[in-house]
Amino acid sequence: MINAPRARFIMVAALLASVAALAVAQGPPPARVRFDPVRMETVDLVREVTGQLRAVKRAEVASQELGLVIEITVEEGDTVDEHEIIARLDDSVLRRELARLEAQLHVAMAVIEQRDAQLERRGRDVRRLERLRTSGGATENEYDDAVTAQIEARALVSAAKAELDAAEAELARVRMRLEHMTIRAPFAGEVVDKLTELGEWLGEGEPIVELVAIDRVDAWIDVPEKFMPGLASAESLVTIEVPGARKTIDSTDVTVIADTDPLARTFPIRVRLDNTDRTLRPGMSVSGKVPTGDRGDTMTVSKDAVLRTDAGSIVYFDAGGAAAPAPIDVQYAVGERFVVRSPRLQPGMRTIVVGNERVFPGQPLIDMDAPPPAVGERGTPQSDTDAPQAPGA
Repeated sequence: MINAPRARFIMVAALLASVAALAVAQGPPPARVRFDPVRMETVDLVREVTGQLRAVKRAEVASQELGLVIEITVEEGDTVDEHEIIARLDDSVLRRELARLEAQLHVAMAVIEQRDAQLERRGRDVRRLERLRTSGGATENEYDDAVTAQIEARALVSAAKAELDAAEAELARVRMRLEHMTIRAPFAGEVVDKLTELGEWLGEGEPIVELVAIDRVDAWIDVPEKFMPGLASAESLVTIEVPGARKTIDSTDVTVIADTDPLARTFPIRVRLDNTDRTLRPGMSVSGKVPTGDRGDTMTVSKDAVLRTDAGSIVYFDAGGAAAPAPIDVQYAVGERFVVRSPRLQPGMRTIVVGNERVFPGQPLIDMDAPPPAVGERGTPQSDTDAPQAPGA
């Protein structure tokens, strides 16, 4: 005889088994999605060309002064901000020279004060002798000598001021040289090469590091001359694909370089790209989609329908009420749609644009935009058996 606990266990196990069997029989739950049709549209055609990324700015940051390297603050691969310190040179000699010039400047200022006082005294002598001369208390020669002495005093003041200007200029020059003993980054970027070490003696113009700007990069591509009319517009859109970074970027910052290759009949085109995430690196290969100036019929899908996978791009479409994947080859963007090629898609098919991240092949689909089913008199969906029967049925 089976005891009560064992009987309950058997009943629960049987219930779970029946629920599992029912779930298997029913299949996966349906997914609520929205659709957008595959279209055949007339669009501007493009041509694919190849090229590579180059740095917008690249510089060997050099020393402007002679000196011993006493500090280097960066290594290869470090990123630096504009004006950030890269290295320092020994500035002890210049600091002593600065102290000497500052003292010399104080002397020049004291000389001016002294000569200003002398000039004031000579002026008083001239005014006094001029009054005495009118009353006969001073001779003409005495007056003339006083005027000459005043002129000489004024010249000495001018000379002292010139010496002060020279001292200030020399002081400014040494201060500037002192600033040059601290080498700073001329722009924000990444250190790609370190060209000196601690303790080395640098001459004027000798490089310290090589710096590359990475906040923006240029894609250089060679475009055949017959496609140049498609780039004539100031708003020409070029799509750049960077396989190494798995990125596709649209840009209208396009510049045609007036330097054709006479053999290949191609023009270099520079496309400036934003790189704030620092995923693009100079030297990476790129392919560019450039407008040809012609129009043609192509198949397009919504950008929201495209999913990126390790095997390539796909879209999910409605295959008779169930989700099915279709591989696609994205050609280029046209507004909010992609021009694509696919062996499975046909114009009119419905691709999933909302909810496609969670569906899987074979999963039933519920169209979120479909009208609700008809409702019977008692508030329940009307089935075929509830429909009015023809007479004699």
